[in-house]
Amino acid sequence: MVTMLWEYVQDSYLTLVIVTALVVMMISNRKVQIKEESLVLISIVVALTVVLSIGEFLEKWCNLHDRSYHFLYVKSAIIYTGYPLIALLILYLAEKKHRVLLAIPQVLTTLIALLDLSERTALIYGYRSDHSYYGGPLYWVPFFVEGTYIVILAVTSMKALQGGKMAFGMIVAYMAFSCLISIAMVRNGYVSPRIIPGVVALEVLVYYYYLTAIRHREVQEALDAEKLKAERSRSNLLMSQIRPHFINSNLAVIRSLCYEDSEKAVEMIDHFSTYLRENIKQINDRTLVSFEKEMESVDNYLYLEMQRFQDRIQVAKELTVTDFEVPPLAIQTIVENAVRHGISMTGKKGTVTIGTEKRDGNIIITVKDDGMGFDVNSVDFDGATHVGIKNVTDRFQNLLSGSVSVESAIGEGTTVTIRFPERKKDDGEGQG
Repeated sequence: MVTMLWEYVQDSYLTLVIVTALVVMMISNRKVQIKEESLVLISIVVALTVVLSIGEFLEKWCNLHDRSYHFLYVKSAIIYTGYPLIALLILYLAEKKHRVLLAIPQVLTTLIALLDLSERTALIYGYRSDHSYYGGPLYWVPFFVEGTYIVILAVTSMKALQGGKMAFGMIVAYMAFSCLISIAMVRNGYVSPRIIPGVVALEVLVYYYYLTAIRHREVQEALDAEKLKAERSRSNLLMSQIRPHFINSNLAVIRSLCYEDSEKAVEMIDHFSTYLRENIKQINDRTLVSFEKEMESVDNYLYLEMQRFQDRIQVAKELTVTDFEVPPLAIQTIVENAVRHGISMTGKKGTVTIGTEKRDGNIIITVKDDGMGFDVNSVDFDGATHVGIKNVTDRFQNLLSGSVSVESAIGEGTTVTIRFPERKKDDGEGQG
């Protein structure tokens, strides 16, 4: 048995090397999310390739060691069933239509080839006691079925090339024509039939490499698209934060204070410059920031608005927990909405309340105002007019697996609630 195994390894060495390389690639790339159907088909073809190499070896081994010709029947059953089946499975990798119809010739070929194992029918193949082969009346069936599958594969490749799918078309064309050339070489006696399993293994290796390359490209394209989306999101947020009206209004207040109260003007300039600097800096910062640092930006903003609206804006804080991190400018954006779209629109005094609490393993942040309020059902928070809320929602979802909800009633005010899982200190992404 050991001698037979060693002879098989010697005889099928190249096939085994290619199959091993393919298996190693599949194991090492198991995290690459190739379609499960393709992986199953490739795995079956790999197994069949090894079985076919064993079948091809059986004839040589039987003749060399003068074994019973019954082994030759087993060999022929494997060959006449396996090669058309591999051609069908390779076709399945490229062709998604009419699969049941395409399988019918293979099923009939398999039934006839297995029927000949009885050694009495000889419809496709038969052997005499001296190991000589003779073909039956249906000897052409396996070759015709296999050839048909390969021709369909070639047609599929031509359609792919004409349709602009160059990479896929070229790979399928390679598989089809290498099969045709190899079969022609074997049929004309130029090469041994034992090279065919190696050719099949090489074809599948090339196709698997193509699948992994395509998947890597798709992943890279998805990452590039996500990166572009993030850059656009940051740009949109920057544009929403730096509002000409807000800047002009604060400059007008500062100008007025220069005549009335120069010390107050200097103080407001300090707050205004800090506000602008931190806004621009933190938008370009991809990390989380501590809640305390975020509140510094909020306080700077509220200070400026209080100078503009004087005693119309009041601030209340109900902070029971502050030891956590948030996306930069996220809370400030919500507070700005509360002032701009809530309190400032009423012409009356109003209060912005900022609260935090820890509940059921979650951090909960609320920003309330008693301003105008609005009909939540009539507002599309994904629209261009609500860039700020859309960005805040996306950033809490992506960075903290959190959620943002908005409750409002006309004439009563608005409450924005942010909820996200509490994170351990070493789980944070760093402070800005």
